[in-house]
Amino acid sequence: MSEPQDSQLADNPLYLRQKERADANKPPSRNSPLGAVAQSRFPEGRSRREMVEGILAQDEGLVEGHFGSVHYIPTTVCGIDLKLEPLQPSIGTIVHGLDLATDLNDPEMVSFLRELWLQRRVIMFRGQAHLSRQQMVEFAQHFGEVGAPFGEREHIPNSPHDLNQQVKVPEIPNMLVLPSDERVPNAATGWHCDATWQTRPPMGSILMCRESPPIGGDTCFCDCYSMWEGLPLVTKRRIEGLTAVHVGGVGHQMDGKTPAAIHPVARTHPETGHTTLYVQQGFVRRFAEEHEITEDEEKSLLLQMKMQEGRPEYTCRFRWEEGSLAMWDNRAVLHTASGDFWPHRRLMERLTILDFDATRRRPYYARQRTD
Repeated sequence: MSEPQDSQLADNPLYLRQKERADANKPPSRNSPLGAVAQSRFPEGRSRREMVEGILAQDEGLVEGHFGSVHYIPTTVCGIDLKLEPLQPSIGTIVHGLDLATDLNDPEMVSFLRELWLQRRVIMFRGQAHLSRQQMVEFAQHFGEVGAPFGEREHIPNSPHDLNQQVKVPEIPNMLVLPSDERVPNAATGWHCDATWQTRPPMGSILMCRESPPIGGDTCFCDCYSMWEGLPLVTKRRIEGLTAVHVGGVGHQMDGKTPAAIHPVARTHPETGHTTLYVQQGFVRRFAEEHEITEDEEKSLLLQMKMQEGRPEYTCRFRWEEGSLAMWDNRAVLHTASGDFWPHRRLMERLTILDFDATRRRPYYARQRTD
């Protein structure tokens, strides 16, 4: 069985508790997507070892290759020829042809990428494995202030119950390292925006893949503009002035205190002026008490909004490779990891970016016509 992906995990109490299940030869819990997919892939496995060997045997013949064709928009910026590959009609573009370590020195290139980011919600890059952690920080600083791993420093989680916070990068203290291996399956499954339990949630996130599974482990993104537009008019009118309570999990606790914040259900994007649906079932528990909404109506409205999450028409899916990087607008998209890659390894690094303009950080809603 492989060693942990970072030596800091070797003596971590949480890691060791989860490792006990692996050492006892028990498969991952079927209550998690990683365990459920593993069980469906190799249902005849009676032990963890049998499932690992069976799944790895299925994937043994995988070889890297490229098939078919893609459609892209050719464009030239600052003398650099780029290929812009849309992943889905409304969301997601892969930018081919850039070296993020050297090609962002011209402000015109930064402005181009920011406008593309605002338009497409999430932009991706490939072939950036050479990017050091410090260069990743320098890339992020072109677009905003690098925040703590969960954004603002008013609430910095220090809970011992989140494996993701146990790997420290001394030279890059704002970096969040996200490991997953055979012993401890780990994936942030479930649609969510990052850290909406903060009073001023982060503007965006940057995710770098340092180690990718040969199959599975994609990240999916969902367009919150389309989520809002897809709601019935009568529902829009009912919820556009409401606020909802966003509550963090046990892993987000600071000194034992679970964070919570109240945000508008319909959110005005501070740069585009368009409306997004700012409710996701990952952190939203209820509407604010001041609205005095009955339990039955609350359940009905939350269900209608939940049904907008992850609709195929609103989503794109990004296949990770070593050196792939994605930057998404946390004000306009939901995202989720695809928990389907166990027992393969996956190692990611994330930075959080805050708006340079501090007056735009707190979510708000400017009422608009809904017809």
